[in-house]
Amino acid sequence: MLAAAGQVFAQRGYEGATMLDVAQAAGFSKAGVYHYFASKEHLLHGLLLGSLQEVEDDLTAADPLDTVEPAERLAALVEAYVRSFSTRLRVVTPLLLRLDLLRPEWRSEVKALERRIVDRFADAAGTIGHPLSPRAAAFLVLGAANWTYYWYDPDGDLSIEDLARGAAAIFTGAPVKADAQA
Repeated sequence: MLAAAGQVFAQRGYEGATMLDVAQAAGFSKAGVYHYFASKEHLLHGLLLGSLQEVEDDLTAADPLDTVEPAERLAALVEAYVRSFSTRLRVVTPLLLRLDLLRPEWRSEVKALERRIVDRFADAAGTIGHPLSPRAAAFLVLGAANWTYYWYDPDGDLSIEDLARGAAAIFTGAPVKADAQA
């Protein structure tokens, strides 16, 4: 149901979407949607929180911590984030810009998850030794990756794997295989 809500919100905008739209997209009755989610705001909260938690879980699984060189760690995180983003956050990224739609306590929960993701990237970037502050580097990497929702076409000629490897190479200075350039 949350995936259907994400698609409906992406197509119609949060304000333009209705619970009936979500119900139809999910194959439920409107009453069925209300059984699980008391309001459209509840759906938005569940969608944002669940998506960000899945991304954080993906990053945790991919993070080699201090078992590799700093640039390798950042590369692993960038690759994992780009891959995760393409399947989990692509639809919700525009909604993350509208956290004002959530009640304050839910907005705080979502912001806390966002901070943990930024902190992980800042920690990795901080060990590389470049002229940006670790947080600025983290925001630069995440901002570039987040913007792919606008231009990346998963059905196009650039695979998500090549995009992930290429993004990691750009941000860490590692060489890119010829087939990953596009």
